[in-house]
Amino acid sequence: GRKTAQRSGFTTAFVPNVYDFEYMKKEAAGQVTKSGLGGEVIYGNNAGKKSLDKTYLAQAAATGKLTITTLHRVTKVAPATGSGYSVTMEQIDEQGNVVATKVVTADRVFFAAGSVGTSKLLVSMKAQGHLPNLSSQVGEGWGNNGNIMVGRANHMWDATGSKQATIPTMGIDNWADPTAPIFAEIAPLPAGLETYVSLYLAITKNPERARFQFNSGTGKVDLTWAQSQNQKGIDMAKKVLDKINQKEGTIYRTDLFGVYKTWGDDFTYHPLGGVLLNK
Repeated sequence: GRKTAQRSGFTTAFVPNVYDFEYMKKEAAGQVTKSGLGGEVIYGNNAGKKSLDKTYLAQAAATGKLTITTLHRVTKVAPATGSGYSVTMEQIDEQGNVVATKVVTADRVFFAAGSVGTSKLLVSMKAQGHLPNLSSQVGEGWGNNGNIMVGRANHMWDATGSKQATIPTMGIDNWADPTAPIFAEIAPLPAGLETYVSLYLAITKNPERARFQFNSGTGKVDLTWAQSQNQKGIDMAKKVLDKINQKEGTIYRTDLFGVYKTWGDDFTYHPLGGVLLNK
């Protein structure tokens, strides 16, 4: 990752991180439960990450004024009689079955359901007339942070190591290049064996955007993003990584994201937008 990028004239930079690497040292030594070295990442790290339960939520809980209620899904927010808001929610079990419906009132409601969850709920509430005064910009400007994944096949003498964490710590910084503005995280591939694969999660400056819109026929909120909108990001990433392949005499892996498929372009790690700042 780093060596091959630098040999091709690219600079690398460390990725800001919230993992406790002192904990990871103990993981490697077999002293604690493995988290980052145990394959945990997409659905959260159960031990080593400095996650909200160890930071802001812990501070809030210490005040004695916080109640955390899990397995609840908000379905409606509307002005309450007099003042404040009425919040309707479904309580579900671990299989997603609704076991109860609740209504609470609050002076203020903060939406913190992520880019997708917050956008879908607000778009739905505005379209159904529950929160009619929301900005017309709600649901607009959604993007996938230009996320593209790709892997290069290293030579047999260029191993990546069988013991890898799930946490990227370094990336190729080509953001200032107007022809291929990307930051390619040098991503781990924690398979537990030597793969000889250099894996990248590229953040590209893809200008494509989409919107969330209410579907009156289904009663649900749809996203207009099309997979073809990733092509600009692919082109940017390809320009950088082609140069590395040419310098190193290597090729792309075509078996990581499907059959004979080079680019991982059907996902996002970083959904952004829908409720834009200052909009």
